[in-house]
Amino acid sequence: MPMDRETRLRLVKLRDDSGVLSLYVNADPRQEGSQPPWKTRLDQGLKHLQESVDNGTRAALGNRLHSMELELERLVNPGSPGIGRALFVALSDGETFSVEMQTPLTDRVALAPRSHLAPMFDAWAEGSPVGIAVVDGKGMRILDSRFGRCEEISGLSFSLDTAEWRIMKGPSASHSAWGGRDGYISSNQHDLFDFRVAEHLAKFLSAAHPVLEEHVMNFGWEFLVLTGEPELVEATSKDLLNGVKSEVVASKLVLSQATPAQIEEALAPEMARARLARDRKLAADFAEAPPRAALGSEAVLEALQAGRVDRLLLERDSAWSGRRIPAGIVLADTIAPDPNLADAIAEAQLGEAMIELALSSDATVSVLGEDVRLSEKAEGVGAFLRW
Repeated sequence: MPMDRETRLRLVKLRDDSGVLSLYVNADPRQEGSQPPWKTRLDQGLKHLQESVDNGTRAALGNRLHSMELELERLVNPGSPGIGRALFVALSDGETFSVEMQTPLTDRVALAPRSHLAPMFDAWAEGSPVGIAVVDGKGMRILDSRFGRCEEISGLSFSLDTAEWRIMKGPSASHSAWGGRDGYISSNQHDLFDFRVAEHLAKFLSAAHPVLEEHVMNFGWEFLVLTGEPELVEATSKDLLNGVKSEVVASKLVLSQATPAQIEEALAPEMARARLARDRKLAADFAEAPPRAALGSEAVLEALQAGRVDRLLLERDSAWSGRRIPAGIVLADTIAPDPNLADAIAEAQLGEAMIELALSSDATVSVLGEDVRLSEKAEGVGAFLRW
């Protein structure tokens, strides 16, 4: 499935009383081994899970794993698409969802009544959908970038009929104050022609706002990056902030002839800075928000159940509590790990329940960047309130 808001909501709502098996692999081609290392990690995790669950669950799990051998093979196959891959399956009816992306995911095997989504939302924090508009003298290229993959989706071509325009050729002359023609001043009349073309191009780009606004809505872009010659970027961005429902980032890079992959790579540092700046501003605004804010899981959960949350804020780690769940760990309700890890897992599951409540009430979910923290009293979880 493509990774978008609809997919996130569908996965959040995936539940099964017999258990939902959530499998994550990080198929990084730079990893070496006689067989794919991610396959080894997945096999070990599944073996540990089967040994740890009770007999009833063990039988259901074994039967389901046997029936999905092809899906498991695709998940670990080096030739399958995506670096980060995830597979979700309900044990009772076999309902299956798969996701792949070009950004890494944390290796994990989990079994619980609902799908385990912490690695997915961590990846969303740094690879969420971004729109890119590349402007030049030919018009505008529009690209969609998400989770390490970028593709050109549409564009606007600029053409201008100048057949009836009169191009004045030759220099115009004026005498100097001292007489004679040695004080001769020339101005190329082509400058006026070029100015008129540039003026029409600027108007064309400014009129593209409705197209960009429609793309922002349809593709769920959190950012819209404008890149190209500075004067054209300025013409495109003028008044755009008032209509587009995403954060506009103006880049000084000129990338009109680059491929989508080259454009994404060139803009990656600017996008990382934009995401960090956004998260720091959210944390700073949250610090100033009381009494229109809820701090800590208990207060946030109460506000979510009342439909009062406008934006849910979660610190970016696997537990959303300041305690990171180690990569590759097996998570299952019937496994009793050490007490500290058990608490972290419980809080991670609570975090996912809060995400479900937030999305069901049309609230925004923001997983903050790794270097951004809420106040100590929030303990990793906070919310802006509607009232």
